[in-house]
Amino acid sequence: MIVDKNLDHGRAEYAYRCVKDIENKSDEIEKKYHSAVRSSGALIQKSGLIQTLSFFISKTKDEESGRENKNYTHYELLAKHILTWILDSSGSIEPLELYLSLLDYTDEEIIQKTQESKALILWLKRFADAMLASGE
Repeated sequence: MIVDKNLDHGRAEYAYRCVKDIENKSDEIEKKYHSAVRSSGALIQKSGLIQTLSFFISKTKDEESGRENKNYTHYELLAKHILTWILDSSGSIEPLELYLSLLDYTDEEIIQKTQESKALILWLKRFADAMLASGE
C-alpha cells in the first residue's frame, strides 16, 4: 500500500494536537477518551461512520446548557476531532453542525471519509496510548 507521506504526517501532527488537548483535561475525561478512541475503529467498521458519529454526538452531559460555556463529553470531543479532520474544517465549528454537513456527501465520498477517519484513529490510538491515563 502506498501512503502519501505528507498526508500521513499531517494526520500524525493533528492527532498529536488532539490528544495533547485531552491531556490538559481531567483524568476522568482522559480515561474515557482513551477508551472511546480504542473502540472507535471497530465501532465504525461494525456500524458505519455516520452512525458512529451520531452516537458520539448524542452523548451530551448537559443538553440544556448553552453551547458557549458547555464542556464537551469525551464522545463529543472525539467526534469533533474526527469531523474536523475529515471535513478539513476549523476547530471552532460545533460537532453537530459538522455532522450535519457530512450528511450532504455522496456514498462514494462517505466511503472515502470513512477510510480517512480510520487512518486518523490509528494515530489517535497511538498517541492516546502513550500520553493519556488508561481506564484499565
